[in-house]
Amino acid sequence: MIKTFILATAVGVTAISTAAAQADTTVYQTTRDNTEEKRDNARTGAAAGAAAGAVVGGPVGAVVGAAIGATGGNQLTPDEKVVTYVETNPVAPVLIDGDIVAGYVVPDTVTLTPVPETDYAYIYTDTHPVLVNPTDRTVIRVIQ
Repeated sequence: MIKTFILATAVGVTAISTAAAQADTTVYQTTRDNTEEKRDNARTGAAAGAAAGAVVGGPVGAVVGAAIGATGGNQLTPDEKVVTYVETNPVAPVLIDGDIVAGYVVPDTVTLTPVPETDYAYIYTDTHPVLVNPTDRTVIRVIQ
């Protein structure tokens, strides 16, 4: 006999429990609103793009650079579905010397695991999952 229940609360925590015979498995999934984080990254990208565009193309370059920078900055904030996928699909951890932070370039010797239907990949270190841009192998986010 299999029993399944879903409990949702106002704070966005969902608990799913399935019991079969004597085995119990409980999965807790938390979600959070990352809208403000996306806005901050878009603002940072817009400012950097405007500055670079102004140097190259004057006022028109600043406008174009800001638009491109805002789009690029917002891509630094992955959808929570991506984060949830990475957290629920662990891979064998790798040992990397040094601090792994956003912007760190993952060595070519480390195999990146793609996140299906996205432009992201990930690795696990001995302490945390890490979201990576597979194009240039830079760390986008260390998932805490």
